[in-house]
Amino acid sequence: MKRSKVILGFTALIIGCFLGVLDSTIVNIALPDMAIYLGKSINDVSWVTTSYLLSFLVFLIIGSKIADQFGRKKILIIGLFIFGLSSLLCGVGNSFVFLIIMRFFQGIGASIITPVVLPLGLEIFGKERKGFVIAVSGGITAIAAAVGPPIGGIILQYLNWKYIFYVNVPISIVAIVFAAISLNESYDTTVSKKVDILGAILLMISIFCLVFPLLKGNDYGWQSKTIVSLFCICILSIIAFLFVEIKTKEPMLPLNLFKESTFTASCILYMSAGFATASPLLLLNFYLEKIFNYSPLKSGLILMTLSITSVLGIPLGSILVKKIGARLVNFSGILIVGIGTVLLSQININTSVTNMRIALIIMGIGFGFSVQSIASSIKYLPVEKSGMASGIINAARQIGMCVGIAVLVSILNSNITSATNNIKQDVTTEINSQANLDPSIKEKMLSKINNLNQDSISSSNEDVIKDIDNQGEIMLSKVSTDKKEKVLTTLNEQKAKVKYIINFGKDIKNKELTKAFDNTFVVSYAIVFILSICGLFTDRKPTDDEKMMVYTKY
Repeated sequence: MKRSKVILGFTALIIGCFLGVLDSTIVNIALPDMAIYLGKSINDVSWVTTSYLLSFLVFLIIGSKIADQFGRKKILIIGLFIFGLSSLLCGVGNSFVFLIIMRFFQGIGASIITPVVLPLGLEIFGKERKGFVIAVSGGITAIAAAVGPPIGGIILQYLNWKYIFYVNVPISIVAIVFAAISLNESYDTTVSKKVDILGAILLMISIFCLVFPLLKGNDYGWQSKTIVSLFCICILSIIAFLFVEIKTKEPMLPLNLFKESTFTASCILYMSAGFATASPLLLLNFYLEKIFNYSPLKSGLILMTLSITSVLGIPLGSILVKKIGARLVNFSGILIVGIGTVLLSQININTSVTNMRIALIIMGIGFGFSVQSIASSIKYLPVEKSGMASGIINAARQIGMCVGIAVLVSILNSNITSATNNIKQDVTTEINSQANLDPSIKEKMLSKINNLNQDSISSSNEDVIKDIDNQGEIMLSKVSTDKKEKVLTTLNEQKAKVKYIINFGKDIKNKELTKAFDNTFVVSYAIVFILSICGLFTDRKPTDDEKMMVYTKY
């Protein structure tokens, strides 16, 4: 292949890889503006993100299969077209329902693009350059995740939220043109063109009924009929799916891929990496906004440290794989991520941004190493199976992230509820202990404490001081000059007590909420450390046939 075609073709793949991840992060910062424009609550507008993730996961493996059967180049171009068109319609439309539907189609486009990047990259460079292909695509993915929030913030500052979608259109057009003129068609020649329709339907139902509860369980309630029913349907549909796939000659998901232990271990490991991303991108982000009161943009710039370091960790991991093997790199990668999470669990209100960045740098290196599990997943598979393998391992990572969000948010909410109750109890006790506090002021403060939530603890009694000042002015206007000094002294004493209680409340809030977040981080790194063991099974000694580059057909 000519050098110019190689450059244009790989550029098309990089753009596709970049867009799919970018739109999963860039939109989040615009949700408040969308809510105002559309007249919806933040909880309602969160469907803009949910619909995208749902369709992305539901169609990821199916998209891999169809691409293998009917041509990866064709599917890439179709995916880019769907993504670009739905992006345009997201910006043009003014209906909330229409926006959700177009985001769903945008997710379909991204799900079609993502799994074909690896096999088409191998088509360009050959399997012997898979380390390079994975390093570049992994680095682009990390960069896209990093620049999403800042780019979104800049667009919102100078334009409006609609341009977050418009920006995808010209980029998609460029990628389509580059792909059309430079890429060669690629197939999995070992499969027929017959589509396993029943398997596809059962797989879509299974993934939907798993991912939807994970994303919305906290909103609906984990014991609600909707969530419980969906989990039950998920279990039944998975059983039915496995039964159908075992019986059919041309399965939607070739289960015999999982007979390769390195592939299975790599999928589990990459899923644990997805789970671990919830700690910095969700927990730490909430921490920065709730405890440190940072703006979303400032929080996003801090979190960029993680993604930028991941970009550096990927090529470093590739180099180490050649020297010490994939097994140790994969294992140490997730282990390092766990160590970074331990450092995040030590954060408190006095922690500097520098120390936070150090923890994120450590995690970023670990995440960069974990990307090597993509290479180890396909190492002992036939090259024609790389597309399906890519779809499965990417789906594993996304599902891991959804599980991480669901588990950690549930634990965090429980911990915050306990923390809020402790705050109420401690502040109430402190108010009641103030013997000389005016009864009317005490009653007002107690009333506010009983109605507070974790967001308002520090500000819930600020207006009491204003009330004292207002009442003081009225009292001073009614008393004689010789009594004004005594009234002022009494008022200042009351204000001092109220300020003391407010500061006491702030300290308790920071202490209790910090403990709530830190205890959630503990759960995260405990799970990550346990799953890191899978890294030790992501490589093995090759057989004699494999040494000779002879691959048996699945």
